[in-house]
Amino acid sequence: MVKAQNEIKDTLKLIDIVVEVLDARIPVSSSNPNIHELTKGKQRIIVLNKSDLADKENLEVWIKKFEKEGYTCISTNANISENISNIIEKIKIIGKKIYNQKYLDKSVKIKPIYRVLIVGIPNVGKSTIINKIAGKEVANVGNKPGVTLKKQWIRVADNIDILDTPGLLWPRISDNDAGLKLALTGNIKQEILDVEELACEGLKMLLNVPKYSSMLISKYKLDDSSLNLDTYELLELIGKKRGCLVSGGKVDMVRTSKIFLDDLKSGKIGNISLE
Repeated sequence: MVKAQNEIKDTLKLIDIVVEVLDARIPVSSSNPNIHELTKGKQRIIVLNKSDLADKENLEVWIKKFEKEGYTCISTNANISENISNIIEKIKIIGKKIYNQKYLDKSVKIKPIYRVLIVGIPNVGKSTIINKIAGKEVANVGNKPGVTLKKQWIRVADNIDILDTPGLLWPRISDNDAGLKLALTGNIKQEILDVEELACEGLKMLLNVPKYSSMLISKYKLDDSSLNLDTYELLELIGKKRGCLVSGGKVDMVRTSKIFLDDLKSGKIGNISLE
């Protein structure tokens, strides 16, 4: 992470625009505060990716918040190219303003090349977004953290150069349950935490929001009284409902936890935001 940050520092003088890709479900936890310092003074576009999995009302609140703070904010589902054209359009609009200002007093005009730095935490969808912008596979993609291992310049369109960088986790992901939220959304490996504990923490977060509690009831065919159980007992009940039984009729809690975590991460429970 330190090496990647140093490489970004060394490249910033070449950069016109910074595109930060965040997970729409956890805009705070998926944002690296070091990036804010590193890119201070640069024009920024915030992309809220995986918006198809986020709570729609919550998403609108975040978009308005970022726009009020002066950022260009675009929500997208990169897997189906949703709003990718908007990202390209915004890059060109901002890039043209920067170019015109830079060459305002120059009598000789040159073809503008807009240099864009794309940053984000691992597995947030940076490489997918780059490939969609380019219209072809130019960046490595994988549904796991740590696919992009080194920075690389990529020419897209005829006047946009994009710098793809390794995913940058921030050093104190324990702050404000950030690590927990990153694991629940699949942005860091869930295996680094006890799977049953992680599932119980995820249930606790959902139970704190009435409409998410209703989603749990609907998804796992529970009754209202089950929401009064503690999270471990509730997880056990979900295991029974899903048939995760072993010899003696006991619930396989590890298997149940993995099923619940996959349902939460993939949006099978519903559109849920954790921030």
